[in-house]
Amino acid sequence: MGEPGAKRVRAGAVAKATQAELSDLGVSPENNASAAASLRLAKLMDSTQDPKEVAAAARELRQHMNAVRALAPPKNRGDKIDELAARRPRHTA
Repeated sequence: MGEPGAKRVRAGAVAKATQAELSDLGVSPENNASAAASLRLAKLMDSTQDPKEVAAAARELRQHMNAVRALAPPKNRGDKIDELAARRPRHTA
C-alpha cells in the first residue's frame, strides 16, 4: 500500500483556493516547482488536524505563493481609461 505512517493528503478548500489563484496567475504546477510545492502544502493543510503542522504548512505556503506571484507574468488588465471607454455607449449615426 504505502509506507507505514504515511499520510493520505486530500484536496479541500485550501487546495481549491490555491489552484484557483495559480490558474488566475497563469502559472501551472506542472511547469513551476514553487507552484507545485504550494499545491502540495495546501493539500497538507487540508489533510491534517495538528495545529503545529497546519501553522508550519501555512507559513511555507505563504512564502511559496509570494515567490509564485512575484515571478508570474504580468496581466494586461487595462487601466481606468480603458474601463471608461468600454462603458461609454457607442453612437452610430
